[in-house]
Order: sequence, then C-alpha cells, then structure tokens
Amino acid sequence: MSEFINLSSKEIVIGENAFKKLFPNTSIPFPITEEIAQGLGYSIVFSSRHPATNSPYEVVVRDGVELIEEKYYEKWKVTTVSSEQQKVIDDEKAKFVRNERNAKLSETDHLALSDVTLSDQMKKYRQDLRDLPAAHGDSWPHNVSWPTKP
Repeated sequence: MSEFINLSSKEIVIGENAFKKLFPNTSIPFPITEEIAQGLGYSIVFSSRHPATNSPYEVVVRDGVELIEEKYYEKWKVTTVSSEQQKVIDDEKAKFVRNERNAKLSETDHLALSDVTLSDQMKKYRQDLRDLPAAHGDSWPHNVSWPTKP
C-alpha cells in the first residue's frame, strides 16, 4: 500500500485514495508519481528492506520513516517480545516439534508390534525420539537435532 509524507508537518497518509481525498478539487492521475506528490507538498514513502532477526524472540517492527538521499523510506527496528509472548512462542514451537516427533514414531509403530522383534538400532531411535525434550535442555524446542532413522 502506498504511503505519503507531508513535507512540512511530516504527517503520514496511507493509501492513494486517502491521499486523493486531501485534494477533492484536484484531478490526480494514477499511479501517483514522486513528482506529482511533491507538487502537492508530499513525498512518497518508499519500501525498504527489513532487518534480519537472530532469535525466535525477535520481531521486526515499523519505526517511522527516514530521509535517505532526499527520499523517504520506511524505517524498521528489531525488538524482543515480552516474556509472556516468548512463552507462547515456545509452547507453539514445542507443540509443532512434538507433532513431528509423534509422526516419526507413528512411521515405525508397525515395527513395535508384539509379533515383531525390534532391532536394537530401532529401539534406540524410538527412545531418542521420546527423549527429545529432555535431551535438548535449554535449546528445546528451537534447536532440535533429530535422530537418524536406521
């Protein structure tokens, strides 16, 4: 969605329709170019690349606009979510990883029937899957090393 910044008040207008409504008696062509916007005392706010995050607890949020080489661009910052949000992220990720683990166990359930002898390697694989949360300690559930299926 297009954004425009008032060059004197620095007020942001979001959307071309909202921009056109500011000038009800003016015929404004589509698309609105930088030249047209500046002629009306505004500038287009151009998109910019989002910064990278380094943890599952970081999010990118808008932090206004910045002027770079006479053009306005979106400004972004990385911020850490609250401890309550971190718990929600951990719980959702753990649920996802457990579902994946359960699917891997289900793939080998037919080998664990009473009339089938389970190999030691398969017993170890299945036990390693069950032990995933405890085996990963503080890195659970975000950094999981899956055991290799024999």
